[in-house]
Amino acid sequence: MKRIPVFVAVVMILAALGCSRKAKDSIIASVNGRQITLKMVDEKIEKLPQYYQSFAAQHKKEIVDEMIVEELLYDEAKRRKFPQDPDTRELINDAIKKILISRVIEDETRKTDPVSDDDAGAYYEQNKEKYMIPEMVRASHILTSTEEDAEAVKTELENGADFSVVAKTYSKDLTKDRGGDLGYFKKGQMIPEFENAAFSLNVGETSGIVKTRFGYHIIRLTDRKPAAFRSFEEVKDDVTTSIIRDKQRQSFAAFTKTLKDKARISLNQDMLKSIESQAPLDTTGDLPEAAAGQ
Repeated sequence: MKRIPVFVAVVMILAALGCSRKAKDSIIASVNGRQITLKMVDEKIEKLPQYYQSFAAQHKKEIVDEMIVEELLYDEAKRRKFPQDPDTRELINDAIKKILISRVIEDETRKTDPVSDDDAGAYYEQNKEKYMIPEMVRASHILTSTEEDAEAVKTELENGADFSVVAKTYSKDLTKDRGGDLGYFKKGQMIPEFENAAFSLNVGETSGIVKTRFGYHIIRLTDRKPAAFRSFEEVKDDVTTSIIRDKQRQSFAAFTKTLKDKARISLNQDMLKSIESQAPLDTTGDLPEAAAGQ
């Protein structure tokens, strides 16, 4: 039998001791005999949303404390015999069912072929309207509380006063400090009366007095951007994602159809018709007349 050199033996022993010490050191806490290790803490952090992980990594002490509290609460739940409670068992079974279903969906939908550039380009051309940037305008406004004040503002502007200066002087809106500038906006972002007036103007034109629930506005259109399509290169990733999701939906629909075809399913058609013919629930909170009379 070969003898191991003393130096090699010492190195092996030290390495073993080092591994043992490292394993021991990785245990951060023990709660009623259950260990919390550094690996468990790191795994918990990895499960957090991406934007929160870096913050959590710098506060591992708080994470450990949370894990200790979780273990203590779990012990308390068992002490109160919640696991044997029928309602709790039902909740647990529902949770298990949902988890298993989600795993099947995840496993089935990941079987998607990669999307070629040709497929992506064809999808883009067929669905180009989805990638359109709508027409946008940029406007400034002056808001007053009364029509008389708006008339005074309108007169000053007609006499050549600078719109920005007048806005800073008279406007009741928070935009007054930037001369009434509202920036760019598309249809649907402003209240209808204001929006209709703004979009009807040519660049450089000033509106008459426009009344809204906020007061009386005078609007000046400062720029207009016509509707335009985003280029394929800009939206290529979005296009690819859309194609993959479409394929996943189609694949999953086919998969569930196969499951239905293989299963023994019976439907009570009379009951289904009864369900479909039922009146919608009364959203006022009162019972329907038929039910109230019972």
